[in-house]
Amino acid sequence: MSGAEIVVRESTPADAESFRACLDTVARERRWLALVEAPPLDEVRFFLDAQRRRGMVQRVAVAGRGVVGWCDVIPKSSEGFRHSSDLGMGLAADYRGRGLGRRQLEGTLAGARASGLLRVELEVYASNHAAIALYERCGFRHEGRRLRARRLDGRAEDMVEMAILFDEPAG
Repeated sequence: MSGAEIVVRESTPADAESFRACLDTVARERRWLALVEAPPLDEVRFFLDAQRRRGMVQRVAVAGRGVVGWCDVIPKSSEGFRHSSDLGMGLAADYRGRGLGRRQLEGTLAGARASGLLRVELEVYASNHAAIALYERCGFRHEGRRLRARRLDGRAEDMVEMAILFDEPAG
């Protein structure tokens, strides 16, 4: 880990390759994400482009020229659910515990709220105590638990379902 300044900013299409590398690093830890490796770069680019067109809000943490973390909110597309979205985030191991997750999350939530979203949902593995505490500090509430939702490497893992609600706009 270098001493380079870490900037949290809105992502751009030019971040795709670096984002994919960071996603792959976190996924290969086999603990925090549903993925165990990132998809190929062309699939990542296609996904990001499609989600941006749908109104995705994504912040990235950048050290030097490389993405070391991300947080995004992807609006749901189905009728009756367009007020809500799904949150995903990750941070490379060397950059955890430095407040970057909170900076990314707060910026992403502000962008989601400004875009008119009223609900942000997430699922987190029950063993990810640091992430659950972060979500609670930022206003997320527990909504449920899916028992033994994942079985990986011989280990069963519960999923905690959480959400944050924003006030309806006045008018």
